[in-house]
Amino acid sequence: MYIKKFDIYIHKILSLFIMKNLSKCGVCCSTDCKAYKIECEGCNELKGKVPWAKFLDKILCPIYECAEQKGFPSCKECGKAPCELWITTRDPDFTDEEFQADIDSRLKNFEEQR
Repeated sequence: MYIKKFDIYIHKILSLFIMKNLSKCGVCCSTDCKAYKIECEGCNELKGKVPWAKFLDKILCPIYECAEQKGFPSCKECGKAPCELWITTRDPDFTDEEFQADIDSRLKNFEEQR
C-alpha cells in the first residue's frame, strides 16, 4: 500500500515537471521531440527560434509567435487548438496517422496540465 502511494506521488511530481516544460503548442520537448538536445534546446528555451522554422522561411516557430502575439502562454488558452496554423506547420515527414497521433498527444498534454 505504501509503495503504491509513493509511486503515485512520484508520478505526480514527474508529471508536474514535464507539464511545466510544455511548449506553446503542447509538445513536451524533453519527451516528445526527436530533435531535443540534438538539434534544438527546446522551444521555450529558444523563445521560439527553433531550427526548423527556417524551412518555413521564418525565424520563429509560427505557433510560438502566434501565442506570443495574442498574449497566451500556450495554445491551450486560445481554445482553438488544433487550428489551421497547426495544420500548416505539420512535419512533412509525418504520415497522416503520425500527424494525428502528434495532435492527440499535444491536446492530451494540455488536458493533463493544471
